[in-house]
Amino acid sequence: MHLTKSTEQAICIMVMLYFQDRRIYLNSKEISDRLEISPTYLKKIMRKLVLHELVKANTGVGGGYKYREQKKVSLYEVYEAINGEVELFTLQTEYVAKIFKGVKLMDSRYKDYLKKINSINKALKQSLESITIEDIAREILKDNANIRLDWNNWESELDRIYKKIKIK
Repeated sequence: MHLTKSTEQAICIMVMLYFQDRRIYLNSKEISDRLEISPTYLKKIMRKLVLHELVKANTGVGGGYKYREQKKVSLYEVYEAINGEVELFTLQTEYVAKIFKGVKLMDSRYKDYLKKINSINKALKQSLESITIEDIAREILKDNANIRLDWNNWESELDRIYKKIKIK
């Protein structure tokens, strides 16, 4: 499995929105410019995040996107919004069953084999569910992870933030 470009971009968008002042919507142009994503492609990603209720959208003047209030978002939720349910191991054929065609009790043994394959998918899902956007934010900014800024005015905001943060 590899992390798709869309999933990585969605995770970064969620991190940006996590740090965004929750009273102010982050406009799509700023996200697009900062991450160097085409506006059209960004809209596709954002639509999926909005439909999965990870992000709140508002149109019009002062519109844009916000991180969902009071919600801890896991990497699995972001992954699922962009790609659908995790299925690292999906069997397209029944090759194992074909190898042992005619062997007694093969049906139940094949089902046991499928359970083992499915356990890989479950373990990956659980791993992704255990990590949140907040965890990533805390890893990036350590003690300063509670800082909120307005990415729409990032230059002046970063000057303001630099005065507040403790860099280790």
